[in-house]
Amino acid sequence: MQDLFDYAQKSGIELKNVGRCQFCYSNVSKGVFECEGNLNHLTQILDFNNPIYYETRFLSVDAMALQHCELHGPWNNHIHLTRLYLIFEKNIKWDYAKTPLLSNIINAYKKDKTEFLTPPPFGERGQLTTLDLLNASTPEECINVVKSWATEVYHSFSEHQTLISSLANSFLNRYG
Repeated sequence: MQDLFDYAQKSGIELKNVGRCQFCYSNVSKGVFECEGNLNHLTQILDFNNPIYYETRFLSVDAMALQHCELHGPWNNHIHLTRLYLIFEKNIKWDYAKTPLLSNIINAYKKDKTEFLTPPPFGERGQLTTLDLLNASTPEECINVVKSWATEVYHSFSEHQTLISSLANSFLNRYG
């Protein structure tokens, strides 16, 4: 897996390490690097090896990836958005074993496709950002803020609902 530096360089993106985040417009002082660092706050409160926090981990990964989607390959948007759909709309209890299965669905879908999901404009992918994670000091607060953050990001991609629901249904039909 590429890191954000490699992908940004390969994609011609100059990552800014001063001021607001160039992707989510969070009012941080060290740009996207601070957004990345803010995710570590969750690991100070939650043990992501504990299955009761799996969903929160997946929601935080999906929210971060979609809110800063220029930092990874465009097909990743399909995976992250479909996973959010399955969690929010189909009440699927996500675990680590399901992600490769979803990847199989996305890989089959993209075989003869060239279009990608067009993300909402910068700064319009939910009002909550990683900066809001820093306000959480208990596991319950972490769970709530991550769920709210992921929900906002998910809804900001609502124009892709038809495609994502189709991918989710393919996943459910194949893997139950």
